[in-house]
Amino acid sequence: MLVVLTASGAAHHGSAEYHVDREITVSGTVKEWKWTNPHTWVVLTVPRAAGGGDEWNGEGPPLSWAAARGWSNTTLKPGEQVRVIMYPSRTQARGGLVKRIEPAGRDALDVSRPWLDTR
Repeated sequence: MLVVLTASGAAHHGSAEYHVDREITVSGTVKEWKWTNPHTWVVLTVPRAAGGGDEWNGEGPPLSWAAARGWSNTTLKPGEQVRVIMYPSRTQARGGLVKRIEPAGRDALDVSRPWLDTR
């Protein structure tokens, strides 16, 4: 049983839930920046061509990693325009694992994941 729990824990904190062999880019408005343990999250409203918008969720880096690089609960603000590069989710149509956040008019926020950076 210990092996099963260890394997599932590693999968949760790894990238098994995502298609790391490809990237998607979405541009939209920050609805919410979640500064929570164990991971940060960015929730975006992405406009549709026909009007309205779709909600997208991006799993960001672990809170401890982000804090060590100067990120905080005010790094992104609701209403801010951003472009997010993500590895798409295997289970959510509008979700992914954040690789890079590009806020309009500011420096990009790159997320380092050593197990993926060599791809």
